[in-house]
This record gives sequence, C-alpha cells and structure tokens, in this order.
Amino acid sequence: MKKALLSAVACLLTLTGLAAAPAQGAVAAPDIPLGSITAHLSQLQSIAQANGGNRASGRPGYTASLNYIKGKLDAAGYTTRVQNFSGGSNLIADWPQGPASPTIMLGAHLDSVTSGPGINDNGTGSASLLEVALAVAAQRPTLGKHVRFGWWGAEESGLVGSRYYVQNGGASGVEAYLNFDMTGSPNPGYFVYDDDTQLQRLFNDYYATLGIQTEPERIGDGRSDHASFKNAGVRVGGVFTGASERKSAAQAAKWGGQANQSFDRCYHSACDTWPANVNTTALDRNADAAAHVLWQLAVTSQPGNDFSMAVSPSSATVQPGQSTTATVSTTITSGSAQPVSLTATGAPSGVTVSFSPAQIQSGQSATVTVAAGAGTAAGTYPITLRGNSTKTATFTLVVGTPTGDDYSMAVSPSSATVQPGQSTTATLNTTVTSGNAKPVSLTATGAPSGVTVSFSPVQIQSGQSATVTIAVAAGTPAGTHQITLRGNSDRSASFSLTVGGGGGETTWSAYTVYAAGATVTYQGVSYRCLQGHTALPGWEPPNVPALWQRI
Repeated sequence: MKKALLSAVACLLTLTGLAAAPAQGAVAAPDIPLGSITAHLSQLQSIAQANGGNRASGRPGYTASLNYIKGKLDAAGYTTRVQNFSGGSNLIADWPQGPASPTIMLGAHLDSVTSGPGINDNGTGSASLLEVALAVAAQRPTLGKHVRFGWWGAEESGLVGSRYYVQNGGASGVEAYLNFDMTGSPNPGYFVYDDDTQLQRLFNDYYATLGIQTEPERIGDGRSDHASFKNAGVRVGGVFTGASERKSAAQAAKWGGQANQSFDRCYHSACDTWPANVNTTALDRNADAAAHVLWQLAVTSQPGNDFSMAVSPSSATVQPGQSTTATVSTTITSGSAQPVSLTATGAPSGVTVSFSPAQIQSGQSATVTVAAGAGTAAGTYPITLRGNSTKTATFTLVVGTPTGDDYSMAVSPSSATVQPGQSTTATLNTTVTSGNAKPVSLTATGAPSGVTVSFSPVQIQSGQSATVTIAVAAGTPAGTHQITLRGNSDRSASFSLTVGGGGGETTWSAYTVYAAGATVTYQGVSYRCLQGHTALPGWEPPNVPALWQRI
C-alpha cells in the first residue's frame, strides 16, 4: 500500500514539474524492517553496558560497536576499511557492484558522549544506515551511481572523524552526502536539511506520502558530520528528529507528542538508552526515507532474475567401482529466486552422475554423486554440471588404477602454549587416500622430560579421529618442543608445544597471536585461551567467552 501510494505521488509530482531529478528509471525502495533496526540498537545498548556505560570514540565501547557493524557488512559482501586517526576511527563501506563513480554516500556518527550509551544520539542513525546497507546487499539493484556508507568516530569531539576523512580525499567523486544524526528522538520532530533544494525535495516528497509536514533543519548546521562535506563543496542532505530544544505547540499539533518539552530530554545524558529513549515510529519512517532517497539517486532499474553456480570440491579421484560426492551451490546475483534444473554432460562410459535434488531454486544447493563403474578406464575426465543449460560448473573426475590401502594424517590445532602443571588437547585426523580403511595405532615421540602424550582412543581405523592430550608436569622447564604424532610408524603429524615459564602470564594485548592454552591477565584477572586467534580491539577476554575462559 505504501509503495503504491508513493508511486502515485511521484508520478503526480513529475507531471507537475515539482519533482527533483532522480536517477533515470529509478524504482521504489524496499521497506526497511524496523525489527532489524531495533535489534541493532539492543546490541549497541549491550555493548555500552559491557564497556563502562558508553560508546565514546577511542574507547572499548566504540571499538566493539565498529566491529559489530563491520562484521555485518563484511558478511553481506561489502568492501570495508577502518580509517584510524588521532582519537578514534571511521568505518567506510563500499558496495562493490555498480559503477565506480560518481558516488552517493550516506553517513552517521557512531560514537556517543562519555556520559551515556548514545542510543538516540546516534545509535538510531547508525543502526538505520546499517539496515539500509544490508537492503542494498539483499536487493542487489542495478545502480547508476556508486554507493558508499560511512560511520564516523569522534563526532562528539567536534566532527573529527568526518573532517579527517574529507581532508584525506574522502570527498573526491562524492556527488551527494546524506547525514542521519538522531532519527528516533522520543518526542520527535521531522526536520529535513535545507542545504540543497533537490535533496530536500526528495525527502519532503517521501514524507508527503505519509501525510507528514516537515520543517527545515537549521539547528544542526555546523554541528553534525554533513558540515565536513558541505565545507568541501559536496551537496548535502539528511533528516533529524530534534535534540534538547523544546517542541512548540504548533509543532505538537502537527507531529503529535508533548508541547514545551524537549525533543530528546536525554540528549547527551546517561538516560539515552534503548528502548526508553527511542520513538520507533519516527525511527521506522526515517529509515524508510533514507532508503527512498538513496534509491531515487542511485538505482536505475530492477534487475532480471539471474544466478551463479559453483561446485565444491571441484575434483576427486576414485577407483573403478567407487563413487564420490560434491555440493553444487547456486547464488542469486540479481532479481529473485527461480527454478533451476540440474544436469550433467561429458561423463565417460561407465560413469554416472546424479543430483539430489535434481530441481532446486536459485540460492539453494544440491548434492551431486559421481559413480565410476567397475570397468571404467583410468583417466582424467572433465564433467560439466549445468543449471538450466545456461550456467555451468566443471567437476574434474580422475579414475585411477586400483592401489593399496593408504591414508594421510593431520593434527588440529598444530601448536599450543601450556604452563607447567597444565595440559592441552588437539584432534588427530586421518583420511583414507586410496583403497579401504585399515587399523591405525597411534604413538608419539619427541616429548621432553616432564611431558606426557596420550591418545583417546589409541587404536582407530583410517578415516577416523582421536583426541590427543599433552600434559606438562609442574617442574617442566620453559621451552619449545616438536612432538611427532605417529600412525603405524609410517605416517606422522608434527605438534609444536611451547612450555611457558610458569606464573609468567602476559597482559592481554590487541593484535597479538594467541595459541590455545595460552594464559593472560586482563584488568587483574587471569584467562586461558580456548581457541587460537589473533586478538582484535573489542575482543578483550571478558567480552568473548568463546575465546577466553576465566581461571
């Protein structure tokens, strides 16, 4: 209903000559899901609570907020980068599809003041832009402009992050910048930036479809990140729902809410929290407005339905009389899902190829089984897997000559740091490489004095796994030792054991590589590493229980 009304109003405005000029053939934007935005706000609130009650630039709460948003964007296919500057960092995300220029950029500051979690100021703008960005990734529309998003640090310290970005070439090629700072004030107004008449009109036209009268936003001139772009000559626009200023009686009659009360009574205060300090109606409308204007400026048309196809693994070796399986995956590259029929060509005599299921929707996967008959001649055969006869993936089948039973062996993880008196575990995996499974007896050599190695079980079949436990006695001297794990004395895997100095725990530090079993201290508390990893800001031991165990 909203989309139909929007299309009708856009048509009327075009006929009367009032509409600003959007991208040629622009189409209606998707409805941005309010529930997804509020889920992000809840996460930002939790991050603030776990980090001293705020998300101020340069502090752990800000870093964790940036990492949270970056993780969502990376998973959606964005090209992201973190731009560091004195006092904080910016997060920049470019959508890789579409032309390289000119650029339409949307931005919001991610930092809060030190006195509170900053949920309306500016979790609302940050969370809304995240969902708009994810809508671009989900819809994959045909673009006539490059699309970029920015989350700024140190806005509360004087627009430091956005100014640093612009001063270091960030405004180059940017045709228009749209700013979203405080989009869900609890006693909201509907203010639209009046710096550029075309951009202002695009927003106003959208709000007109909802029956909302807007007012020009002039209070924030020079107080939010659009000023950095405006000063560089970039056209700017955006929306704002009000801060500490009081709503007039006329505004209350127009927008609802309480007259003679602040638009946001918790502005820059500890009570700027989720959900108490957010008007979700305004939040929803403003997120949809952001998507609408982005689509008007950057999207040219809806793409047709299309998909890509891949197979994993893309090759296998079998003996005559054996079979192998792989996964055929399809990915929607534009438009919506469509039926895909799976077939195969190029299989040699004696080889059969079957799919389960043989009919899928693009975006789904199927299992392909390739079976070599007992009389199949040895050789290498490329088999073409087809989807609807228009998309293909190649699977290379190698049919070998019968060989003896053989296997390979590997250990994961392959290293650990252990303090005297402690132990660590790893998984010893075996894989059948030819023939059939056979018994494998597990032993170890190279363990230094004071170190014992045990297996559970000590006898397996090739193709199975066992747990290896390495225990370090209390008096074992510090040092690094290579322990050889053996199967039947003819296969081996190497495990690097580092014995710590005992009581010599180090202080946790970002960008340090930690092995499983390593111990550190953080804020006077000791932790043991559960999984080997490279530490990142925001991954402090109390924040990531999957990586660190308090001891």
